[in-house]
Amino acid sequence: MSAIIEKISNIITSCIEQEGAYLVEVNLRGERTSKVVEIYLDSDEGITIEKCSVISRKISALLDEANLIEGRYRLDVSSPGLDRPLKLQRQYKKNIGRNCKVQYLNEEKKSTVEGELKNISETHLTIQTGKNTELQIPVTSVIETYIIPKIKS
Repeated sequence: MSAIIEKISNIITSCIEQEGAYLVEVNLRGERTSKVVEIYLDSDEGITIEKCSVISRKISALLDEANLIEGRYRLDVSSPGLDRPLKLQRQYKKNIGRNCKVQYLNEEKKSTVEGELKNISETHLTIQTGKNTELQIPVTSVIETYIIPKIKS
């Protein structure tokens, strides 16, 4: 399955970039006769439903032309949403200043921290966990990061 996901990614990436977005993830699931191709997109300014719709039509044409998926399939193109972990450094940069929950390996044990995402570099995430407390987490230790939505009261 990973070979077909890689082929799909290669075929659609330039189309997505032409529309001012970037590819976050491709998933392929389902049975032989009823596959679902999930494409998650984002942009530095955020992605709209309208933009996803335009890109979806273009991707559909590319996938039909390439004929990579045997039988019928459903194509779902959307933003990752808050229920999906951050995957790319570009997503982290876009979310600096927001609260997040990071699960990471700390001396071979899973640890979890919540706080404000202050910075990301090639090597570390910086999370502000208290008023004057920051935690540096090696990027290579991060298991997953979720953005915590701000609830307005």
